Amino acid sequence: MPLDAPTPLFVGERLRDLILCYAGPWAFVPYIRSREDSDLLWHARQGVILAFAECVVSLALVFTGLFPIFGSVFLRFFLPLWLLWCLSMAVTSVLQATKGKRHKIPVLHQFIDYL
Repeated sequence: MPLDAPTPLFVGERLRDLILCYAGPWAFVPYIRSREDSDLLWHARQGVILAFAECVVSLALVFTGLFPIFGSVFLRFFLPLWLLWCLSMAVTSVLQATKGKRHKIPVLHQFIDYL
């Protein structure tokens, strides 16, 4: 069974914009600048939603960490797991985007049409 031929990665400005799409608050740069490219706009929207969800859930975990009973569990266990999940989704999405594919982040991809 032959292996699939590797797909070429994007280069130059397109590659930079695809990486910026999933780089937290920098996702607004390709979102504002690339209105005519629908594929890049989709990735930028997903990156903005991922950055927003990352901030909201992280702040919620930090605030729940202020409570004495569950505080250490939320801050020491759930917060690092959440941040690791966000990082892995961003890296996976960048790698798929450079191959010309759309990686849908679970649950968050449903909100792309609203942005």
